[in-house]
Amino acid sequence: MKSNIKWLAACIAAFTIGIYGCDDDKDFSYNGSLDLNLLSIKQAANLWDGAECNVITNLQKSDDKVSNFSYNLNLVFYQNRTVGKDIAVDLKANADSLHKAIAKAPQGGVYEKYAGAELLPEEYYLLSSTEMLLPAGDKQSENVELIVYSAELINLVQQRQSDANFVLPLCITNPSAYAVNNKTNTLMFFFQVKYVPSKTGPEYNPDTEGIAEDHTLENGMVLKFHDEFNGTGTPDSDKWRFEEGFQRNEELQWYSNKNGVCENGALVITGKRERVDNPNYEAGSSDWKKNREYAEYTSSSIISNYRFRKGTMIVRAKIPTESGAWPAIWTTGGSNDSWCWEWPLGGEIDLMEYYYVNGKQSIHANVCWASDTRWSGRWDSYNRPIADFAAKDAEWGNKYHIWRMDWDDDFIRLYLDDELMNETDLSQTNNGTGGLSDWWRGSWRNPFKEAGNGGDDFGQQIFLNLAMGGNGGQPVLSELPLKYYVDYVRVYQ
Repeated sequence: MKSNIKWLAACIAAFTIGIYGCDDDKDFSYNGSLDLNLLSIKQAANLWDGAECNVITNLQKSDDKVSNFSYNLNLVFYQNRTVGKDIAVDLKANADSLHKAIAKAPQGGVYEKYAGAELLPEEYYLLSSTEMLLPAGDKQSENVELIVYSAELINLVQQRQSDANFVLPLCITNPSAYAVNNKTNTLMFFFQVKYVPSKTGPEYNPDTEGIAEDHTLENGMVLKFHDEFNGTGTPDSDKWRFEEGFQRNEELQWYSNKNGVCENGALVITGKRERVDNPNYEAGSSDWKKNREYAEYTSSSIISNYRFRKGTMIVRAKIPTESGAWPAIWTTGGSNDSWCWEWPLGGEIDLMEYYYVNGKQSIHANVCWASDTRWSGRWDSYNRPIADFAAKDAEWGNKYHIWRMDWDDDFIRLYLDDELMNETDLSQTNNGTGGLSDWWRGSWRNPFKEAGNGGDDFGQQIFLNLAMGGNGGQPVLSELPLKYYVDYVRVYQ
């Protein structure tokens, strides 16, 4: 998904007679007696109606992924002069300015476009800073980036099933030097979103009907554990628990229990740009979980309270395919005693991971067990570029897919939409020492063929998570937030 970048200059200019465009090369010759040192935003010249220099964007659902919009705003002085003193202004949404324009919509003319307008909600945009700084001796400030989550706006309109006209009125205020011209201090961003009837095929939507508790597969296996995620809000705490904080692989996200919710028949895990304080921060620490003062991204990871060995596991999900996304459906083995059968002695099964290999975003299906080095695995891995799937179906990324694991005494087989992705011979999955040389803790044993130690509730537990960064690549702000949808999880034995 390519970022749609629009460069806009939020100019510190005097209010001038007449209406001007947005181009920096316009002649802003001054005629009149107004103070040249008043601060304003050039694009909103001549009252905050915008003088047709507002930013108007038309959006609607399409077959292709919709790029979010990224705008870079900066401050320059009147006629691009060098400033004599530091200038700092706050940048914020000015709802009052919008309400005034909406009230004048019945007058028509330049106000007609405000008919039916509504303030763009905070969750649909992100400002990289709420302060703009122009140092003395400079002609231009550093950029403040505005990200507008166009794809999310489209989703909102699709849910409403009616057109909408969103407006974000950005205003400069509280100057540290000079004065603000309150007639030219606000820039209006319009997002006119058209409702398009959604495709009705079942492959685009979660299955909300659920399944019978005694459902049996053709091979005689019976449903033992499942979650259809048909409720609302937090996933069932009897079945799942959240991970918290930094966890693995030096990934970027802070795992939070706020980013995974059940809605509209699916578990929705959202990865987004959000700064979170790290309560474990220690300056100078060599531990990556402690030497970061903040996390700049948040997401969710849930783990099943249920453990199992052998059988069939089926997960229906729709994954994010943007840069920075690392969604996964995986299991790890072990017992309820954390010191026993530690990773990877307990084994790992990746029904699905999605991340870069040799510069190509790829779907993975893997099985892992222990080597002779602690916390280092032996892998039976398989990956295929997502471009191979998209070449056969341009809508692949917009659809739900079925990931399945069949695990018997001899093999683990991993499938995507009934296509075999990987087959692991369990006669070859004996652990090395795991760096421990302790039979009780899993050394030399086979995590996929043995039942663990007597009475220790040994088995695989299920992870559903959306990591960010790491192997998934660097997140692109204009492509956030990321959405990972899980329709259901079912285990048969």
